[in-house]
Amino acid sequence: MRFPNAASGVKKIFTAEILALISEILLLFAGVLVVIALGAAQNNANDSLALGTLAGFAIFGFGATVIAVIAFILKIVGISQASKDENSFKTAIICLIIGIVGSLVYSIFQTSSPTVASIGNLIYQLMNLFVTIFVISGIIKLADQLNDGVVSAKGSTLLKLITVIYALTIIANIIVLILGGYAVSIVAAIIYLIALILTVVQYIMYLVYLANAKKMLAEN
Repeated sequence: MRFPNAASGVKKIFTAEILALISEILLLFAGVLVVIALGAAQNNANDSLALGTLAGFAIFGFGATVIAVIAFILKIVGISQASKDENSFKTAIICLIIGIVGSLVYSIFQTSSPTVASIGNLIYQLMNLFVTIFVISGIIKLADQLNDGVVSAKGSTLLKLITVIYALTIIANIIVLILGGYAVSIVAAIIYLIALILTVVQYIMYLVYLANAKKMLAEN
């Protein structure tokens, strides 16, 4: 095995992303339960139904939070480990740290200063994007060194897809910000919808790519 640190690190990153996906699914269930609880309360339905759904929300919400924290820690450890074999992962760590700062700014100023909070959230979102980009770039470089053209080509395709998705999101934001209006909002909503569908496709491709990378590094 030529890159044992990267092999172990990418394996952890893959597991972290799976856990993050599970966390998001649990949050989705929690959100559905909140809607049910609110609907039950407004329609004067059985109080036990409202209490039950709220209890379910608490359980799913707590489980999602715990899993998300585990996933985040595992991701940090995985990227840090992989960085011993490829410098792109070191850049990913820097972006990860900056993202944490952005997230803290968002949390602290969410109530007192929405503008500052928005900037913090933007930084957080951007850094998440850059972390993914540098992880993929690192895997591409490792694939090139191992003469694995398939993994390298898939990584390049994935990077292009991520760029398209991000560009669509920016375009939607600019349309609403500069032009405004109902018709324009509809156009922006359509662009967002396309970006959302592509995001789901991208995430699936990212997980598959990490699985391929994990296999490649384990076999070489």
